[in-house]
Amino acid sequence: MKENELTKGIYVYFNCFDGSKIIVRVTGFNDGIVYGDSETGSHWCNIEKVEPIPTTPKILEKNEFLANKHVYPYPYYEYINEEDKLKVGFAFPQGNRTSYKEPWVYIDSEHVFIEHLPCIFVHQLQHAFRLAAIEKEIMI
Repeated sequence: MKENELTKGIYVYFNCFDGSKIIVRVTGFNDGIVYGDSETGSHWCNIEKVEPIPTTPKILEKNEFLANKHVYPYPYYEYINEEDKLKVGFAFPQGNRTSYKEPWVYIDSEHVFIEHLPCIFVHQLQHAFRLAAIEKEIMI
């Protein structure tokens, strides 16, 4: 990852010296060092050892997204909050039935409309939510 992709609060992988990976929530960064918190405590890592976390259906489902099998001919998930008049769609395009080749997010609210924003990684989904002023905490 590049330092310009990092912001406080995003989730990333730290690659450990033993070859394992841990999920951390970024708490800060400075001079090529990234700091984060995980279930096991506070950690730091060189930016070269930081990786983005791919967005998956499992992560979406954990965050109250529901599969909608009637919208597109490929996996599509929706998060709807009627109270805030918010609808977020997340698609995993595949095959020749679409011109989109990468996962994308769609956000529609009373004040914001974002369509087909490429969104391969969790931190990109978190950035899209911030861009749309959506205060939804993503859980990994």
